[in-house]
Amino acid sequence: MSFDGLKFNGNVYSNYELVHLANGLLQQKKITNHDKALLQFIKECVAPVKTIQVKTSGSTGEPKLIEIEKQQMLESAKMTCRYFHISRRTNMLLCLSAEYIAGKMMVVRAFMSGANLVVVDPTNNPLVDIKQKIDFAAMVPLQVESALSNPKTRKIFNSIENVIIGGASVSSKLQKKLAKCTNNVYSTFAMTETLSHFALKKLSGKSKSDLFEVLPGINITTDDRGCMIVNAPLLNDLPIITNDIIECIDETHFKWLGRYDNVINSGGVKIIPEKLEEKILPVIKENRFFISSLPDKRLGQKVVIVIEGANRMEAKKLEKHIEKLVDKYEKPRKYLLVKKFVETSTGKVKRGETVALTINSRKAQK
Repeated sequence: MSFDGLKFNGNVYSNYELVHLANGLLQQKKITNHDKALLQFIKECVAPVKTIQVKTSGSTGEPKLIEIEKQQMLESAKMTCRYFHISRRTNMLLCLSAEYIAGKMMVVRAFMSGANLVVVDPTNNPLVDIKQKIDFAAMVPLQVESALSNPKTRKIFNSIENVIIGGASVSSKLQKKLAKCTNNVYSTFAMTETLSHFALKKLSGKSKSDLFEVLPGINITTDDRGCMIVNAPLLNDLPIITNDIIECIDETHFKWLGRYDNVINSGGVKIIPEKLEEKILPVIKENRFFISSLPDKRLGQKVVIVIEGANRMEAKKLEKHIEKLVDKYEKPRKYLLVKKFVETSTGKVKRGETVALTINSRKAQK
C-alpha cells in the first residue's frame, strides 16, 4: 500500500501531476480555505516523508497538532474500505474539511482503494449540486439534518449506499428520521489518535442497533474507572486509554455511557450527565440541552441543566415535568438558559465554554 496516484472528480492524477496541480491552484488569490487544506494535504501524502501532522478537533480541550505515521493512516483506510467494500468502482463524497482527520481520511481511502473522490464544499447541505451516483459518504449531523429537510437532497441521501456520521453526537430526533432511511447509515465512534473511526453503530433499517461494533483487528477492554481501552495494534503501537465510560458487552461490542471528565460528584453520589440526559429527553423535545455542574458548598457539585433557546416561563414548565422523571439526587438545582451553545466546527457542543458563557452573561445582567 502507498500513496500512489489519486482519482478525484472523475480524473486520474499521478503523484507528479498532483503536486503540479496543487502548486498551481495554491497560487490563486481566490482559493478557499477548504480547497487550500485539501491541496496541502494531498501534497503531504505524496511527499517522501513517513509522518503527517494532524490537528485534533478541540472538543475536549484546545486543538493541538499530533504526528501520525502515514502507514497507520493507510491501515485505517484499509479497514474501512474492506468493511464497506470500497473499490475503484466506488464514488466517495468528500464534503468535510481536509483540515481535520475525518476529511483527511476520506482522501487516504481514495488513495488506498483507487475510488473516485467527488469533492464538494463542506456546506450545511453538500448534496444540493450532486449530479452523479454516490456510493459512500462521511457527513456531520448538521449536514445530514439539512439534507433530509430538503425533498430533493433527501432522495439523494437515501440513494447513497453507505453513510457514516461523525464529528458530533447524533440527536435522538435525527436518529428517528434515520431509522426510516432505506440506505445503510452509521454513527461513528472516533478519535484523532485512532485515525478517524474505529467503531460503528447502525442507525437505519431493521438491523439498527444500540451498540457500537469495532472494526476487524480492534478489540476493547475497560479500566478500573469503567473507561474504554482501545487495542488497535495496526493504528497505534500502544493501547489507547480513553475517558469514555462504556458498558462493555464483549471485546468487540459496547454501549457508550458518557465522558469520565463530565461525571458529577454531588454529595458523594456520582452522576453521569449523559445518562441523566437520556432520562430527561422525552420532556425536552424542541430545545437542545445538556447536564452540567457548578460548585456547591454543601454538595461539592450541584447538578445544573443548560437549555438552548428557551425562556424562563418555558423552563418553569419543564422543571415540573423533569422532577417527576429523575431521582432526588439527580434533580437539577439550577436552570441555565442560553441563546446558542458554543460549538466546534463540526457542531459538537463545548459544554464547559457554554456554561462559562451563561454564567458570565448572568453576572453582566446583574
